[in-house]
Amino acid sequence: MGVSTTLMTIDEDIHWHDSLILSVRITPEKDLIEMRLLYPEEWRSNSYAERTVIFENAYGYKEFEGPLEGSPTILSVAVVATHDRWSQLRIETNAGYREVFCVDAYLKAR
Repeated sequence: MGVSTTLMTIDEDIHWHDSLILSVRITPEKDLIEMRLLYPEEWRSNSYAERTVIFENAYGYKEFEGPLEGSPTILSVAVVATHDRWSQLRIETNAGYREVFCVDAYLKAR
């Protein structure tokens, strides 16, 4: 497996910070991961809405988090490595971190 030097571009329209992770659904037959979030819509009024981030051509989703009361809050997301066409994303939360390999990540249209 070759290692690419080109990092995936995460959709710049996704405002990860302060999103709460409500649930994660993995659909292996479609290589799809859906992360349902309570997503910051308007910072000034502190309003949130349920939104879903889609990870396409995804595999290797793992959670490295400790116990936490309530939903984990996303602190940051970064591409930390690439392998062929897949990028490894690291999702830092207030409970630890999560990792996933994928080809694309975007906010699902309403």
